[in-house]
Amino acid sequence: MRVLVATLLVALSVGLSAKAQLMLHNGPDAAPESGASAPASSGAAAGSAPPKPKPVPMKSPGEESLIGRDLLRDGAVGVMTITRQGKDLGISRIAFDGEDISKPGEKCHVEVNSGLPIVTHPDGHPEGLARYQVDLQACPFSFDVLDGAVLVSKGYACDFTAADCHIDPAGLWGPQGNTISQSRIKDMERQRLRIESDMRANFRVLLSQAGKDKISMKRIAAEQAGFSSDRETICHAYALESVHGFCALEITRARVLALLAQISAAPHKPDEVKPHARKKPRAPALAARPPPEAE
Repeated sequence: MRVLVATLLVALSVGLSAKAQLMLHNGPDAAPESGASAPASSGAAAGSAPPKPKPVPMKSPGEESLIGRDLLRDGAVGVMTITRQGKDLGISRIAFDGEDISKPGEKCHVEVNSGLPIVTHPDGHPEGLARYQVDLQACPFSFDVLDGAVLVSKGYACDFTAADCHIDPAGLWGPQGNTISQSRIKDMERQRLRIESDMRANFRVLLSQAGKDKISMKRIAAEQAGFSSDRETICHAYALESVHGFCALEITRARVLALLAQISAAPHKPDEVKPHARKKPRAPALAARPPPEAE
């Protein structure tokens, strides 16, 4: 009898031990059984294409920020005062600082108009900014409208022979460098952080539009890589630029709008559509045989 009870107790102990081990192996840290599938993740379905980047819009600066202000080239020399002439823009005063033709290295100054406004003509938005042609007989040029400034591109250098003066209007014409307040400087710093971010976002959009076109991708990347040096070339001479950063802000704004113009002008490339499998032509139906003639 004692032997029988001992045997039952041993069997019961082994059973409880095996059950405990089974519960431990099936706990929360246990590996799933072979063949069991892991639960599907809550994220995007595997293999789905990432969303395409979208451009960050920016409104082109209006002419109202220029009206009645004295704009100086590089915030230091010359003067250009823009006024309203009906619905158009005019220049009520313009003066250039340059270099003597007969004595290179010597400075000269030319007052072009004495109270008579010079007419300008709108020339669209070729690079995202409003552009105006200036009908200055001795030295015609064009400028793009920025926020409180105008940008004159290279290629308009000319001579005022009667004044023995060679001038080049290229550069950013804006407020005098030492008149920009501290409160405005802080505001421009915040603007520049946002505009720099917008520029990078729009660059990625333009690059994605190129798709697999390696030539276009290389051109777009080269333009963006060269932008920083171009901005430095334009802004290095602006008065007190290291203090206020006005020129860098406006040239970056111009770059954002130029990128948006390129994005809009890029030809639309529809997503590739896989051709449908061609269906096999059906075999022609056999003509019904006429019933045999009764004999």
